[in-house]
Amino acid sequence: MTIGEFRQARARIQSYIRTTPTAPCSIPNLWLKLESLQLTHSFKIRGGFARVCKLIDENDDRTILAVSAGNHGQAVALAASTFKRHCVVIVPESAPKAKIDAIKSYGITLQLRGRNYDEAETIALEMAKDTTRYAFVSPYNDYDVVLGQGSLAFEILEQVPDVSVILVAVGGGGMLAGVAAAVKSLRSDVRVIGVQAEVSAAMFESLKAGRMVTVPDRPSIADGIQGNIDLTTITFPIIQKYADEIVLVSEESILEAMRYLLFKEKLLTEGSAAAVVAAVMEGKVNSPGKIVGVISGGNVDPGVFKLG
Repeated sequence: MTIGEFRQARARIQSYIRTTPTAPCSIPNLWLKLESLQLTHSFKIRGGFARVCKLIDENDDRTILAVSAGNHGQAVALAASTFKRHCVVIVPESAPKAKIDAIKSYGITLQLRGRNYDEAETIALEMAKDTTRYAFVSPYNDYDVVLGQGSLAFEILEQVPDVSVILVAVGGGGMLAGVAAAVKSLRSDVRVIGVQAEVSAAMFESLKAGRMVTVPDRPSIADGIQGNIDLTTITFPIIQKYADEIVLVSEESILEAMRYLLFKEKLLTEGSAAAVVAAVMEGKVNSPGKIVGVISGGNVDPGVFKLG
């Protein structure tokens, strides 16, 4: 991946997304890149539009197929509906109701299939084998999706030019791969660190093993980064090459960070977004310079806070 390709992807999607703000947090040295204010309230819109725009440019009229725990599905659904393209999104039965309802709102075909993300992805990959019918848009294992997510890097470096560390939540690794590759091409001195839930740490364990591995699929409050990853994903070697490390955070610390962001910062965030703040609150990431944490999304069922 070249910086030129990242620039082209950014230009391709610019008119379809928001340039989100980066704001200082009350935690010293921490800044928050507010992708929760993005269209569909998630960074996933960047990769979704990057891939769908490419299909449009290539006059590819196949049905767009996606699998998602929620946010990627919304992104692809919005992109497909923008260009009036037929789209099918496979969503696991475990997905939050808020995300299911949001995907349906774009008028695409939503299928609830599989008890969890792993099962849903297996079903979608089997459907995707019919390449004459479907154009599959993976949430992470897709070159154009990774380029689209990497557009975040330009905005962060423009908004906080003296940043020292960038924190990115990790599921399949599309955002970490894209941001790390783009940042290191522009500013090799900036550390790019992934954050993963310790109960569902497929990428962390894979890096430790030196190859992609499967881990027990345990539920996490950070549902957006929960589950296993396609063992042939393109994100793994990119993360190996460009990311500095991945740190793990507990379920308790993620929930604490979600509450902190809601009541102290007045930001409604999902677990995968709050994970980057949890890493700082837990002391897993320290830096004398500015840290930018990507608040990757804000689509969460209010009941997750267990208030009352």
